Amino acid sequence: MPAKTVVLQGIKKKFGDFSLSLDISVAEGETLVLAGPSGCGKTTALNLIAGFIKQDSGSIIIGGEDAEHLPPWKRNVAVVFQDLALFPHLSVAGNIQYGLFIRGMKKTERRRITEEALKAAHLEGFGKRRIQELSGGEKQRVAIARALAASPRLLLMDEPFSSLDGPLRKTIREEFLEIRRRSSVPCIFVTHDREEAALLGDRIALMKDGRILECGPGPELFLAPRTEFCAGFFGTGCCLPAAALGESGGGKVFIPYDALEIAGSGEEADFSWVLRKCCFEGGRWRLEFDCPGFRVSAEAGLRQKPPAPGERVGIRLNRSLLRRLTP
Repeated sequence: MPAKTVVLQGIKKKFGDFSLSLDISVAEGETLVLAGPSGCGKTTALNLIAGFIKQDSGSIIIGGEDAEHLPPWKRNVAVVFQDLALFPHLSVAGNIQYGLFIRGMKKTERRRITEEALKAAHLEGFGKRRIQELSGGEKQRVAIARALAASPRLLLMDEPFSSLDGPLRKTIREEFLEIRRRSSVPCIFVTHDREEAALLGDRIALMKDGRILECGPGPELFLAPRTEFCAGFFGTGCCLPAAALGESGGGKVFIPYDALEIAGSGEEADFSWVLRKCCFEGGRWRLEFDCPGFRVSAEAGLRQKPPAPGERVGIRLNRSLLRRLTP
């Protein structure tokens, strides 16, 4: 097994009525996002991997080593928490060097690693600053720099950007991506934000009730979900009973937004629906139609003139893009 991989095999953990069951792996340099609603077990999974709580059964293999009997400080796992847990009485450099000092590293080596970490996090010249003097985004970068300075075998991140406002959050996400491109350390990133999951994850593992329901690249989960839950959480489209679309076999079908097109004048249409609502959403128009007994969402290009609400519109359906869903 490669030195920079993480494997969770048959992990089980029970808390009262809640039970967690995990089988996942993370490759060298990969960012795996654990996504899902609150209470689905994302943070519990991180705590198990870090060694803060112990699994009931199963194995956690970090860099080829079974970590079951290793305490947290011997697993060489770096964790960036939601509240960052920076030391306010230490400088930026002091925060980054703290773990290195605890490990008994020589002063000259600590300084060298700190300078490298500051550079990687775009914090050159920030070493002597106090934590109270930093902006929210700068604090995020310090936390990431501190984690990477420890040369961990695994990086765990528990919704670290959730407290930032919209524009700053977007900036720090992009900076984090740049840092990740230069790092071979595997990373598990927890979020309930679908946009963040799509941007940061090489793969996304969608959790529900303590289990991974689907796992794959973002485009796969967004455009071709296999389950109703994934279609509702990530899907860029809508779900309808198969019968409403003339599809046999029962059950529900996922309709990606790009599977629906407004038929032009004189073009043959598969359906004729009344436009209920039309909303401008920045780079697109979001359309909502009244299909008999249901409402169906679609999109139109920014420069395409949408029909007026109340107008009956011919719709063409690309059936090759439909996905049959499991409950």
